Amino acid sequence: MTSGIRHNAYQVAERLAARGPRVEAAAKAALDTQGQMLARVMRTKAPKFQSLLTNSIRMDSPSPFQRVIAPGVDYAPYQEHGIAPGGRGLPRFNDPAAGPIIAWLQSKAFAGQRTPRKGSRKAVLRNLELRDRYEGLAWAIRHKGTKASPFVKPTFAEQSRNVGEALRRAVAKGLAADTAAGTSA
Repeated sequence: MTSGIRHNAYQVAERLAARGPRVEAAAKAALDTQGQMLARVMRTKAPKFQSLLTNSIRMDSPSPFQRVIAPGVDYAPYQEHGIAPGGRGLPRFNDPAAGPIIAWLQSKAFAGQRTPRKGSRKAVLRNLELRDRYEGLAWAIRHKGTKASPFVKPTFAEQSRNVGEALRRAVAKGLAADTAAGTSA
């Protein structure tokens, strides 16, 4: 004996379950697109000395619905936040970790000058001058700190609205594919 009540709950549940993969696919595509656009904007805002920091900005996808856009060089946090006075300062002059800072210092101190022949008296004097300048820079950083040049946080603040809108449109598109076929839940 039936109660006389008829329902279509199982059909509605099937249609809702079918929407899930379409919405997921649309959201993943939107995340990939917006992540690449965010990385592009971050590259334009990043400081450009030798383009090392700029070229290291990448988008990683640790999980299906997570995108991490970040620079991949060790000095990026110091560029973003600066260095407070009283810290350790720079690595030793002969330490390989000091290489990028020495390259920057050479570009500023000896701009437009020819590189002397290796082992010559001029090369030795230039290296001593570079070491002295490096030690002075290390002292200044240790005692005065460095100014921040933020590029990650401003990019996020500027682009967060665009990313949110793109995700809303992608989800609506994934849901609308069902209603466009004439089957609404």
